[in-house]
Amino acid sequence: MKMMKRLLVTAGIFLSANGHANILPPNNLHLQDGFLAGGLTEAQFNDTIDYVYDYYAPVVSNFKAKLVVIRKWDDATVNAYASKVGNTWNVAMFGGLARRPEVTADGFALVVCHEIGHHIGGFPFVRGTTADEGQSDYFATQACARNLWKDDFKTNSKFAAKVDPTAKSKCDARWESEVERNLCYRISDAGFSLAKLLGALNNSPVPDFAKPDTSKVNATNHTHPAAQCRLDTYLAGGLCDAQFNDELIPGSNRKLGAAEKEKEALSVSCSQFDSTREFAGRPTCWFKQKM
Repeated sequence: MKMMKRLLVTAGIFLSANGHANILPPNNLHLQDGFLAGGLTEAQFNDTIDYVYDYYAPVVSNFKAKLVVIRKWDDATVNAYASKVGNTWNVAMFGGLARRPEVTADGFALVVCHEIGHHIGGFPFVRGTTADEGQSDYFATQACARNLWKDDFKTNSKFAAKVDPTAKSKCDARWESEVERNLCYRISDAGFSLAKLLGALNNSPVPDFAKPDTSKVNATNHTHPAAQCRLDTYLAGGLCDAQFNDELIPGSNRKLGAAEKEKEALSVSCSQFDSTREFAGRPTCWFKQKM
């Protein structure tokens, strides 16, 4: 068992001794906590968690499980994780991440969404029925953010003036109605917040909507994709018009073969090969679609 954990960490999955799935690789950004201005207040930290929890606690209960959010505002850790203990599905959120200057309230909501995505986002899986990193990112924008913000018309409309121009043009090309476009703008802006944090993590250039990662993996990457690839994934989720099914964890039936799991996941998301949904499928920089 110890050897397996060492192999998983070496591969970049970064599971803790308790099987935690983290949104970020191990990092030293906690050393900057308190020295950088910006980020969320404690009230915003709690309000954002409450907002996401209120929607998804009943969803998780439908799977005979209990959603528990562990709040660690005073902890400087710049990360978040998901874990399971029997039928208790945990999400741990840290003040160190919420206080980062790159993180907006919407960006932080996507972090909560990502961790919930490990539990219910579905195929592809990193182990068992735990959605991998790329899928948790895709779930965060394709399903979770859309569920949370789809009726917040007033707030969504404010993002038309601030969203990145490239993201805006892709949202405009994908969605016909102003309501859907505004929602797409907001989702894109939230994704950009996290992408800036990912860039800071690696001291790399800020990811750019205008410079998508066009690489193609030979096999699905279950670890943390590069920052640009993750930004592309957030945008793809915002462009996907397929309806995710809150009553289904796609591909979680262990009796299904790999192809059947992928097929079930694609039934509630967008395909890389659907020309009518350009840029809306899981990006090829981390996902190898076989169907």
